[in-house]
Amino acid sequence: MPEHTTFWAFLPGYDNWVRALSAWLNGTLGEGWGRTLSGGELDLQHVIGALFVLVVLFLIGVVVRSAVSDVHKAIEPETKLTIRTFCEIFMEVVLGFAEDLMGRKAARTLFPLIGTCAFFIFFNNFSGFIPGLAPPTSNWNTTLACAICVFFATHIFGVKEHGISYFKEFLGPIVKWYALPLMLFMLVVEAIGHLVRPMSLSIRLMGNMTADHTVAAVFLGLVPLLVPLPVMLLGVLVAVVQTLVFILLSMTYIGMALESHEESH
Repeated sequence: MPEHTTFWAFLPGYDNWVRALSAWLNGTLGEGWGRTLSGGELDLQHVIGALFVLVVLFLIGVVVRSAVSDVHKAIEPETKLTIRTFCEIFMEVVLGFAEDLMGRKAARTLFPLIGTCAFFIFFNNFSGFIPGLAPPTSNWNTTLACAICVFFATHIFGVKEHGISYFKEFLGPIVKWYALPLMLFMLVVEAIGHLVRPMSLSIRLMGNMTADHTVAAVFLGLVPLLVPLPVMLLGVLVAVVQTLVFILLSMTYIGMALESHEESH
């Protein structure tokens, strides 16, 4: 059984799913590949947890959509905190940060991606407060998947904005035949820098959420009443801040790719 066991591990047929997936990976990609992918025993708990969060977000989307389907209700602001008002505030905050970092036009274009990442990471972080569950973002597979999406989006939008000349940025400020050694050196440096980004994004989020969940679990196990409350409040702050850090860095990376080469150099 994996180190961090949650209620998902006790679902009917869970062990059979794990064995079947391990056998498929070993048969398709080579013996022992499932163990290599997971760094140990193959674990699907974070996958089920992330799917649970996606279902919750889907239901929230249905509720919010029905709340604004009526034109009069959509225009009239609500006076109390509801699912609709929470989502509106959440989206306004994210959109405000995006407009400050990338400009209004780029922010409106990229808001579906940035907003989806923000909602997904935020609710995954807070799912760890449900007794018996652990945040899927405490697993590197989940955070790396989010970071890889941002990585590809960065370069896709960079190429879309600047065309093939986008890759001239990787060659440094001087693109001339006599600067070939410098260009090759800058290409290696830039490639390493861009490849490190998804690693840093994913490890930062995973490390903080793992540490927060572990500390909260230790305090809850040692002193189950009242004393863990400050630790849990700190956990709320960590969950919010880590969501903010991830999307701010993501918007910064994409914004840098959208900048003109004249501005970036």
